Amino acid sequence: MIGYAGITLALVASILAVGFYGAAVQRTKTEGIKIQQTAQWVYRLSTGLIGIAASYLLYLLLNDQFEYAYVAGYSARELAAAYKISAFWAGQEGSFMLWLVFHAVFGLLLSSKPATPVRTMAAYSLLQAVILVIVLIKSPFMMLTQVPPDGNGLNPLLQDPWMVIHPPVIFLGYAALAVPFSYAIHGMLSGQHEEWLTAALPWALFALSSLGAGIFIGGYWAYKVLGWGGYWAWDPVENSSLVPWLAAGALVHMLILAKVRVSAIRQSYLLGLFSFILVLYGTFLTRSGVLSDFSTHSFADEGVGGLLGFIVLLVAFASFALYIVKYHTMPLGELYLRLDSREFILALTALVLAFFGLLVFAGMSTPLVTKAFGAAKSLGTSFYNNATLPLAMAMAVALAAGPLVKWGKPAGDNWKSSWWLGIFFAGGVVLALWLQLSQPIIIAIVALSAAALAATSYAGFRRWLTPAAVCSHMGVILLMIGIMASGAGSRSETVTFVQGQEQMVFGEKLTFTGAETDRSNLAVYTNFKAGAYSSPIAALTKLNKFGEPAAREPGIYRSLLADIYLAPIAVEEKQGEELTLSKGQTLMLDDVSLKFVKFTMKGMDGSEPVRVEAFVEVSANGQIEEVRPEIASQNGRIIGSTVSAFKRYDIHLIGIKPGEGKIVIEFKDTQAAQAAGTVQLEAEVSHKPLINLVWLGASLITAGAAWAGIKRSAVSKQTLEKGQSPASGTIYKAQGK
Repeated sequence: MIGYAGITLALVASILAVGFYGAAVQRTKTEGIKIQQTAQWVYRLSTGLIGIAASYLLYLLLNDQFEYAYVAGYSARELAAAYKISAFWAGQEGSFMLWLVFHAVFGLLLSSKPATPVRTMAAYSLLQAVILVIVLIKSPFMMLTQVPPDGNGLNPLLQDPWMVIHPPVIFLGYAALAVPFSYAIHGMLSGQHEEWLTAALPWALFALSSLGAGIFIGGYWAYKVLGWGGYWAWDPVENSSLVPWLAAGALVHMLILAKVRVSAIRQSYLLGLFSFILVLYGTFLTRSGVLSDFSTHSFADEGVGGLLGFIVLLVAFASFALYIVKYHTMPLGELYLRLDSREFILALTALVLAFFGLLVFAGMSTPLVTKAFGAAKSLGTSFYNNATLPLAMAMAVALAAGPLVKWGKPAGDNWKSSWWLGIFFAGGVVLALWLQLSQPIIIAIVALSAAALAATSYAGFRRWLTPAAVCSHMGVILLMIGIMASGAGSRSETVTFVQGQEQMVFGEKLTFTGAETDRSNLAVYTNFKAGAYSSPIAALTKLNKFGEPAAREPGIYRSLLADIYLAPIAVEEKQGEELTLSKGQTLMLDDVSLKFVKFTMKGMDGSEPVRVEAFVEVSANGQIEEVRPEIASQNGRIIGSTVSAFKRYDIHLIGIKPGEGKIVIEFKDTQAAQAAGTVQLEAEVSHKPLINLVWLGASLITAGAAWAGIKRSAVSKQTLEKGQSPASGTIYKAQGK
């Protein structure tokens, strides 16, 4: 009741806030201020109620309240506290709730600023009401009629520190993009087309930073955990967050240009609207079930697809209708005067990002479009890889030329005196050839990126670019070099390892040293030694409670210039000896004896899967250890578990014959098997040159955007404290005074 009540009352309060903010616009200044204060109070009440509902959901998760379907579906008693917290956003319902929480908090920050226009708050409150409707319909507070003793738990793949933070960071970006959208609505409704630019820019930069950080964290998790060797698969769900990020990047560049040339305001409006509508569209696409056949981590349709589709159409129609109506009132003028000016480079950068987003948008929408004409189809990675290369080259050109040009002035002497960039271009060609890259366009991208790196460094030294811009531009350049090198320059081969034998693979010494099960019997480590210093690395296989592989993580040998990526395919070991033991019987095998003592059965009351636990005494070297392998029936399958005695003897329960009082086990002396050198491992080994530039570039982009956002926010605050209009700088520069 607490959760439902909180969401319902918050929805009522948000709708009232929209009404009060709307009414404040219509009244005189004195009356308007009083109504605005009431609207602020009501909005804060809505935020407080959302906070209560979210806190209640967290309480349910931390206290194993499995009478709630969401808690039973995504949490479990044995989950670590961190993963119980991350279960908050593991499912559709919780992720919508998380989005709502961030949206409400950002709204609280906006409402606390007296300079925030009431139209902005009205639009923002209306969006909050829309998200509340979704959460109310797709509620995490639905209760079960029959309470299970335990929950299903979190997917083992998601039990990773990076996945604890990945969704919240993404949703920070989603929520932040609602702010420039709301400011754009205010600008069009009020006709104050320059007023919203200064206030919207820090939020756009924050969204660019947080959304980018979330995307990069997800990519790193995929590289580290999934085991297919890459960080980006052009999965439609991945693309659904990439497109708003690209739109946010284009918006940032166009907002900066609009502060110099008001003619860019029209494009800024479009990008401000698109950025958030693309968030809604991506949400619809990934949660409507449309992509369930094409993405491994798409949500199935759980009854909200129609609602989300309606919301996307409604918001898009209302926004673009307003844009069309107000289009004739927007400032006119030339976007740029010269091709060798900073205005042109900024416009080119925004255009490249927009085209990039459009291309990915078309690709990820293909299943939806083709489904309307019959059979749904999806585009492969080759489409994206090939189609984006020309755009990457255009971006490299912009990054190389941009730092050397100035506002409204020809590059002139700067071009003539920049002959030294040719040396770096040639160096880039040499680097590409050293990396064994063969495609001319990829070689050109690497070479242009090397020149861009030099141009950006020089511009930073001469203070032609701000430090934040230098940081983020460096990040983009390094990211492009890293993507080209680790993608086109990557090499893979399947290698069969014999335990203990050293092999040279891609110039590195690799030795498979064996596999071991951890004490909890929930993970198996496949161990290697790699490199000149025999550094230990391990590939991890997570097991479910029935001993079956549930998730695999590769082993990665990291070095400055390249990673060696080890993804075990299968372990082929000499099979153990199959033995049948009668109850009370002792069986001698060389220097070890086995005695089957008894077995017990669990789950016969139907509360859990039926399991049979065998008690086996293992005697060796005058010591006795009792082990209890299990066998269970689940979904019509009989699954046995493996246990280890004295960390040497593996006993796997294969079957049980209750009527005869017998069990069948597989027994293996692991030390003897290792000594015989019979343990082999087949693994895919990949060489990833300059992969570290991907992570370094991603970090610099995120840091640079955040840095710029903080600086722009400070500038906006100082402008308001001086009593100036947020648009004062824009008007001055636009008129060229």
